[in-house]
Amino acid sequence: MYHDSQIAQLLHDEHLRTIDLMNRLEEATSGRRAKSAPADDDTAAKLLLADLHAELQGTAEHHFSFEEENIFPALMAIGDVGIPTILRQEHALLRNVSETLLPLVERAREGGFTEPDWLEFRDLALDLVERHITHIQKEEMGLLPALSSLFDAEAASELVIRYAEK
Repeated sequence: MYHDSQIAQLLHDEHLRTIDLMNRLEEATSGRRAKSAPADDDTAAKLLLADLHAELQGTAEHHFSFEEENIFPALMAIGDVGIPTILRQEHALLRNVSETLLPLVERAREGGFTEPDWLEFRDLALDLVERHITHIQKEEMGLLPALSSLFDAEAASELVIRYAEK
């Protein structure tokens, strides 16, 4: 999808990257293959855990914080409190799931999954996938289209720079 706002396009590109990760995570944690933990030498699982670790350690937080600090106040200033309120609540839920999932990812990266860790990881991962995908859909339909009228080209360019600096 093409957005006429630089900042909307940047956030959209981030969404696509996150969707790709969530699809990989869902594939690894659902279906027959997911009944048991991946082998310790499973290259695809190691790559997935590394990407998920990066996401949980800061990539998602950077995205959420940027929106909360730069976009939501601008929306609220023009009287739109609904979108920021809903998205902040979802950010909080996603942060909570991520904080619970992160130690499991770290342990698995260090020494593989134990059976109990795998079962907990699998359940939390599927919860994260569902919440993230639903959240992204809301942002794609409600938040990103509003950005072209919310920020002029110069302000959007400044936001892109600010996003890259963190």
